[in-house]
Amino acid sequence: MPSTIPKALNDLLISLNGKGYKSYKILQGKSFQYPPFTLRFEHVQGDPYAAPSRLTLSTKLSEIGLASTLYDTPTKKLALEDHLLRVLHKKVLTLKNKIKGSGRSGEISVQPPSQKVILRSGITISNDSLTLILFAGLPGNGRNVLAKECIHLFSEILPSAWEESISEESIDLDQVRNSINTLEDYYALRNALKQNEWVAFIADGSNLPRLSGISDLPLQNNSVAFLAPDELQAEVNLPHKGKVAGMPVPKGITLIVGGGFHGKSTLLNAIQNAIYPHVSGDGRELIATHPSAVKIRAEDGRATQPINISGFMDNLPSVSSTKKFSTQSASGSTSQAINIIEALEADSSLLLMDEDTCATNFMIRDARMQALIENNREPITPLVDRIKELYQDFDISTLLVMGGSGDYFEAANRVIAMDSFRPIEVTQKARQIVKKNPTSRKIEIKFPFPPIKPRSRDLSALNFQRGKKDCVIQTRQLITLVLGQTEIDVRYVEHLVEEGQLEFCGWILKQLKDRQNFTEKQTETVKDILKEIELQGLGSITPYNNGKLALPRYQDVLAVLNRLR
Repeated sequence: MPSTIPKALNDLLISLNGKGYKSYKILQGKSFQYPPFTLRFEHVQGDPYAAPSRLTLSTKLSEIGLASTLYDTPTKKLALEDHLLRVLHKKVLTLKNKIKGSGRSGEISVQPPSQKVILRSGITISNDSLTLILFAGLPGNGRNVLAKECIHLFSEILPSAWEESISEESIDLDQVRNSINTLEDYYALRNALKQNEWVAFIADGSNLPRLSGISDLPLQNNSVAFLAPDELQAEVNLPHKGKVAGMPVPKGITLIVGGGFHGKSTLLNAIQNAIYPHVSGDGRELIATHPSAVKIRAEDGRATQPINISGFMDNLPSVSSTKKFSTQSASGSTSQAINIIEALEADSSLLLMDEDTCATNFMIRDARMQALIENNREPITPLVDRIKELYQDFDISTLLVMGGSGDYFEAANRVIAMDSFRPIEVTQKARQIVKKNPTSRKIEIKFPFPPIKPRSRDLSALNFQRGKKDCVIQTRQLITLVLGQTEIDVRYVEHLVEEGQLEFCGWILKQLKDRQNFTEKQTETVKDILKEIELQGLGSITPYNNGKLALPRYQDVLAVLNRLR
């Protein structure tokens, strides 16, 4: 096969053969033409065991057969970026073990996309220009350059990646249009939520179950397609799918009930994930949820800076006041109260909860327990007594999976039972049960729920420096964010779905620290930063594009900030 490597690059690599590995550094900053693409070496690794070198591949979209009508709106642009990155990523996965060498020699990758369609820095479209970030491990034998293998990498392996995925000959325009149509339908569905005062919508035929508890891929075999009960069914008119039937979830308090293993949590998880659009074929493309929704759970051991949790906790032993409560290790019930207040501070209007991950003593206190432990000896006001107040006075809707207590029936606006993964309308039945079996429990509200006032956190201890480096921002999966010598535990911030979102939260917090002005609200500063990013792109607050970032939500940036010890 004739070499497609540019002669200048070929000759340069031959001249490096057998030299020390650091001689590869001569490539840094140099560009080479692979018409219609330009390949540029942005950063060259120092040894074969280091993180692979970062390259940019750029071209004009018109030169790879993509008309401007495919990216002339923000939605089309996002869909096209996502589609091209996925196609290239799929091709790159087939290129393992093609190159010999030590360490990470020949390792090739791009930013891995999840099932969600999110703005990412691994691919950007600006005007008519496309830029992709590639990572390639330059081949070495120990600490020496392997020129022959490197020439093979840049003459056949890498060129085949882009030629067989994003060249004019390989791009499937029907798939591109399908990706655009899918995303446009999702945003139309999200707009329908607001118009109809719904907080979620699940289309008939949606595939909710996932492959496993650790996989976000759809379950293909033995999966029951979603079908709305006749009493709850509604239709929306989407620009490409046309009329779509499904089950809306109105504003208010909705209970999801049913026996164990009948699909309650599966439905909630699908709704939880639908704050993001999903890629075509995922099964959840036509599920949309209010974008401010926050999953609430107990989080034993989390820390918090001073916060007013008096609406749920009052007269705690050894605590002078819960209006400015702080701790380095919250209990399950206390952490859940904190998480709700923080969600309201972050302008969330929909709380999602699953009893499996909630603190029982925070959720309920039945009549028998009330009779045993008098109210003046119990500092917790359970959610069952506040949930209706949160909706009526604060316009906060709640979607709650509850299979173990009927005490929420009085407050619920709608009750949906899951039976073998099929929803059934049981609201009237639940209300009849309430009438026939009145509870003797007493509502334990002592005072109105306090107003929500945004806080400013103390950032004085936050130092991004580590050793000789002025700024260190790292992630350990979706578990820990490392900022200098500070570590933030984020494992229970469930709406962060890609590691690039977590890393970008670090950069936003860096901006917040740099702009810190104690005369203004931190929440407004975070909003300003996100607005600038929306207008100027992900690279507007970072020193360079590392090709690994993704856009988080406002709610999730604050969730990370709130976990700063």
